[in-house]
Amino acid sequence: MNSTPTPPRQVVFDPTPEIFATDTAGSFTFPLLVAGKAFLGTSAYDEVRFVFSIWHPSGQRTIDLDRAYVELWASFDPDEDHWTKIAEIEPVVPPYAGGESFDGWIVLPILGSTSAFAVVGSGFEPRARLQIRASAYFVA
Repeated sequence: MNSTPTPPRQVVFDPTPEIFATDTAGSFTFPLLVAGKAFLGTSAYDEVRFVFSIWHPSGQRTIDLDRAYVELWASFDPDEDHWTKIAEIEPVVPPYAGGESFDGWIVLPILGSTSAFAVVGSGFEPRARLQIRASAYFVA
């Protein structure tokens, strides 16, 4: 019996809308969608590698990497609106003063046959516009 291995799958999540901002406390929740859809079939894969980048589009603001905090949340049941924090994302650069962006990555096991993801942040400037880009690489 000769089975063909499952090829890796790279996903680039939809970008933030032109106007996307933190709330009055400097927090945000951003769902990671692919072509407007939240849930991805993940049963054929063993792990996923996420890459994130968060920045201020004006370029005149910095992100305090000592205060900024980013989590990855997941939902595994399209029929139930329940989200679970599955990881904390550390910035790639060491936290000192401010940075132009909050860039991070993480490798996680696949935890469900279908999965939806969201980036949740706090400790950013209140009512500040943000741009978020994220991608995932699924491997069997």
